[in-house]
Amino acid sequence: MSMGYGLYQEQVQRLLMTQQMRQAITVLQCSAVELDQYVQEEMSSNPLADVQPVSTEWLRPWTGTRLSSVRSSRAHVASGERQAPPLEQVVASPQQLHDYLEEQIRLNYPADRISDIARFLVGALDEQGYLRESDEELACWIHAPLSDIAAAVERLQSCDPPGIGARNLQECLYMQLHHVPVCHRDLVEQIVASGLEDVAAGRLARLARRLRVSTSSLQEAVDALRQLNPRPGLSSWGDRPAYIIPDVTVEKVGDKWVVLTNDSAQPNIRLDAGYYRFIAAADAETRQYLTSKAQAVQWLVRCIEQRRMTLQRVADALVSLQADFFDRGACALRPLTLRQVADALGLHESTISRATRNKYMQTPRGIYEMKYFFSTEIATKTGSGSAESAKHAIRAMIEAEDSAAPLSDEDIRSKLEADGVFLSRRTVAKYREAMSIPPSHRRRRF
Repeated sequence: MSMGYGLYQEQVQRLLMTQQMRQAITVLQCSAVELDQYVQEEMSSNPLADVQPVSTEWLRPWTGTRLSSVRSSRAHVASGERQAPPLEQVVASPQQLHDYLEEQIRLNYPADRISDIARFLVGALDEQGYLRESDEELACWIHAPLSDIAAAVERLQSCDPPGIGARNLQECLYMQLHHVPVCHRDLVEQIVASGLEDVAAGRLARLARRLRVSTSSLQEAVDALRQLNPRPGLSSWGDRPAYIIPDVTVEKVGDKWVVLTNDSAQPNIRLDAGYYRFIAAADAETRQYLTSKAQAVQWLVRCIEQRRMTLQRVADALVSLQADFFDRGACALRPLTLRQVADALGLHESTISRATRNKYMQTPRGIYEMKYFFSTEIATKTGSGSAESAKHAIRAMIEAEDSAAPLSDEDIRSKLEADGVFLSRRTVAKYREAMSIPPSHRRRRF
């Protein structure tokens, strides 16, 4: 084996990722909301960028949107017209939970040391609304006597929502017993005292024997118990609603399904003519700077347009390959992989994955994430079927079951096999858990 030096010539292929390619990939994988934020951040330091805010057309209800409204929104975007949102579409500033609690303490009680401690305890609540520290620990923190701590805790627990400031689940439910109908209150109190574990595990028959009541009476009491709020701090205090902006809309025109991209949800970028006209009269250094900024704007516009065209192509392919879904529903969903769509469009699988991540499709059957249309293949009597159609069949069986004798996973497997869908019991259990459906012993009602 030669160990000397030498010159060798070889030919290799390498993928050089330019800054423009990275930006194109980033723009493609952004959702509608993320794209607006990304454009605002990228163009904030570019004097030549004139970024128009995203149109408020998407704020209107999308259910039942017709082609005419979508085309009119496209016309507004193309003409540069931006309409201000109506007053009822302006989002009010939300009130935080701790502000709400402090306001109640300030209005309902005198401004004394106890109220000051109660307002301090508001900041000690965890995200579920519980006060986990004992009175002794709070007394060490605040350097206050235990009597003052107990009085402050009592004031905090008297605030709305009921159950706020409780030390544990049992105390939280005890604080809400006045919301339970009088006919069930005594039994609910017994359940809270010693039967919560049995209720959580679905062992209602055993709990009824222990409490010496009928199972029907216990079932009514459990139903009343489940109306209480075990986590009063997890209400949507101060949380802005998470809007889903559909990237494409599917409408039926005649006998064909037509896909339209939601251009009104994309930011509108253009060169600022006021700055752009200074390029010709500027010195060489300034001209080079402005030219680079103009190219950055033009490239970002090109990336957004390429993103729109890619979404259009991918959505057209999904509608073509899953046409039965749009005609008949989830039961007709076919197995589909990223590779199949990529081969049909001549693109890479990673491009299809980025183009469908956090992208949503508005259909006459509702809004679906584009990833929903990709489903694994399962064995059926006719050859193959999709896992999503099997989940739909499982959910339909459970919704139609007798609540007094719910179907077990083995029963569901047998029914699916009779219908020509072959799944194991473990697979049925996995699909049921994925749909957040409890097992049969917890679905049973007396």
